[in-house]
Amino acid sequence: MESRDRLEVAWRDVEEATKIANSPSISVGIIHGPDKTPIFRKSYGLRNCEAKLEADEDTSYVIGSCSKMITCTAIGILVADNRLAWDDLIRKHLPTFDPVGDPTIGEKATIIDVCRHSTGLGNASAILAGPGGTICNKADDHIALVNALPTENKSGQRFQKDWWYSNVAFGLLAQIIEKVSEMPFSEFLQKRIFRPLRMSHTNVMENDSETDANIALPYVRLSDSTWSKVETCKTSKDHGPVLASFAMRSSVNDMLAFMAAVLNQYNEERQLDVLQPLVNARSTNPLRQIGPMWNYWWTRPVDDGYENNSAYTLGWYRTTMPTAALGIWSYNRSGDINRSYLNASTILGKESTKRTLYGHNGNTNGFVATAYVFPDDRTAIVALSNAVSAGDAAETASRIMLQALFNLRPRVSSIQPLRDYRDRSLRTHAWMIGDWRRGRDTSRLTGALKDFIGTYVGLNTVRISILATQSDDSTNKPVQLAVIFGDNPASQCALEPYNADMLSFLPMDRDTLLSLRDEDDGTVAGFYWQWDSYEYPSLWVRDQAGMGPQQIQEVLDKFGQFRVGN
Repeated sequence: MESRDRLEVAWRDVEEATKIANSPSISVGIIHGPDKTPIFRKSYGLRNCEAKLEADEDTSYVIGSCSKMITCTAIGILVADNRLAWDDLIRKHLPTFDPVGDPTIGEKATIIDVCRHSTGLGNASAILAGPGGTICNKADDHIALVNALPTENKSGQRFQKDWWYSNVAFGLLAQIIEKVSEMPFSEFLQKRIFRPLRMSHTNVMENDSETDANIALPYVRLSDSTWSKVETCKTSKDHGPVLASFAMRSSVNDMLAFMAAVLNQYNEERQLDVLQPLVNARSTNPLRQIGPMWNYWWTRPVDDGYENNSAYTLGWYRTTMPTAALGIWSYNRSGDINRSYLNASTILGKESTKRTLYGHNGNTNGFVATAYVFPDDRTAIVALSNAVSAGDAAETASRIMLQALFNLRPRVSSIQPLRDYRDRSLRTHAWMIGDWRRGRDTSRLTGALKDFIGTYVGLNTVRISILATQSDDSTNKPVQLAVIFGDNPASQCALEPYNADMLSFLPMDRDTLLSLRDEDDGTVAGFYWQWDSYEYPSLWVRDQAGMGPQQIQEVLDKFGQFRVGN
């Protein structure tokens, strides 16, 4: 059976996987061999459930961390222009870059460190992207936020010692590009990458009409089988750091055009006689420095029994099949991030030819994306989907289609593992709710709820406000609190008592706000928030009337910027 025929047969499993993952739609595209026309492009389902609009290969999805691949190619263009170098110090272009947790980072961290996540800086994504699809800080404050990120854990300082994935630190690349190119990051992408490659459905801005534009909307499927639209971090031309890390939009056709350009330039750098053709005949290839981009890395081995050459390069993950690292960033992964990701029975191609690939998974609230390129096979695959709450349909689709395309042996089912991931996701959610309820003891809360009302500043820039939505009055109604992140009303969440000096927002989530009282006068001086389970809780200082940076620093010095230990 020919490759195209195998792909058509496999598509039935992709449709089934989309249903299992409770996703309204999926789009998949494949380049294979030296032909400029993709060997396969197909879509299934609805991009807009309310309007009953079907997805197609030009439908634009949020691609999450697949954005990083594009950002690093933008750096490569400026390297080729001799405007910067991969090993430039961050501080050369951003003089105020100076992480307080470890001065060595400011002195020695390079563009390479940011691209491959070896700065050791924390990953405050939960702070950058707040509830309701909001962004909690301003682009102008991004360096100040990065400077306040944690830099160590129980093992000590992490700079160039531990690989530490950080969306927030990665966002510095957008600001470097803006500084060097003297134009907004989004404008640079449009002028130097998207327009030359005719990627007309990429980098869609938030003000485009959701009903008229070919945009996929994010959904979850409720227990009654209805679709509920969810909010996600919107693409913003005015916030380059968010755009660079995880907020770009693109379509299957556009991503295939990008992947073909990556292959084309890589072929040219290796001086091959026949170059991978571009997908759009009238386009030109602006990409440069693909080889160097892939030749700096931080080793990321997985314990799967294979020598799979796994590493994180500059914005791309590299591995060699067969490997358990395929889908390493997918929501379908299991276990600790430093251990094997998939059961041995799910590894593809254990009896087939080894194949090296570069790529990334993208996961955001309501979207999943997978993009892989196999340079030696002149192959690329892209899968995009608009739901994530019950497993990763995009990664599963990629596995199904890769097995069919390469006729991998032995044949491995990706359907049953997806069912397992879906069921595990549902059980995990129930476990979190149970854990939250078991830990709740409102009788231990000290003081009055109104004592917590105020505005707090943390990590240098991010403001969190606690306000009363219902207060004591003549009817003796109890105080009810809410929290707002980054002064954005759309982020408002109800706050309720949880435990001793502890308030909880989003009660079905493990995140908590931990309040801190000043022993001198008994007032609330701030709260600790553990925004990442791998990091120490950070102190948000209550911003009282007349307080300036010096007074805020005095509170930080008194109580500690991070709460180390129990």
